Amino acid sequence: MTCIVGYIDKKNDTVWMGSDSMGSNGYTHELFSVPKVFRQDVFKNVIMGVCGSYRSMDLLRYSESLFPELDWYKKKDEINHKYMVKTFIPNVIKLLQENQPDENETSRGCNFLVGVKNQLFEIQNDYSVLTPIHNFASVGSGEVAAIGSLITTNRLYGDKMKPENHILHALRAATEYCMGVGAPYYLINTKEEDKIYTFDE
Repeated sequence: MTCIVGYIDKKNDTVWMGSDSMGSNGYTHELFSVPKVFRQDVFKNVIMGVCGSYRSMDLLRYSESLFPELDWYKKKDEINHKYMVKTFIPNVIKLLQENQPDENETSRGCNFLVGVKNQLFEIQNDYSVLTPIHNFASVGSGEVAAIGSLITTNRLYGDKMKPENHILHALRAATEYCMGVGAPYYLINTKEEDKIYTFDE
């Protein structure tokens, strides 16, 4: 149970991402100190937000094989939908198959967002790669409330509102309406590699 929100800041050519902190099983819930949004351990300007299995989250956070180093430097301007489908996803599948055993293959995947420079991708449980038409996306149990908030703030304020405020409104809406979503909230972006913003409510 989670809410992850990604937002493309077109004015500043960057991607913001935010998450709640609650984990739950449908009956009980607990807050955890490790953020669900993070910078990939090898390439700090790649950000991710993961819902579902905490094991998947840990693997994606620390993997050294998601973005092969040579590919990153040779093709650093080509991290696009094709690259994500043909290179990134096979690496994700291999990572999860080798480190997260499950009899049901469809249970091994997870729903998460990836921000690379000014691009935002959604990875679905079946490893589909989606690129939103709008400048935002959300995954997790709180995504419907979050998307409703993002549509509203975008229409009312657009880029007059800071990206982090669009995200905070969305996370607060999900917290208000959806079980299993709760503060504190963590926000990061693709430009400020050493920054993580924390909001208690």
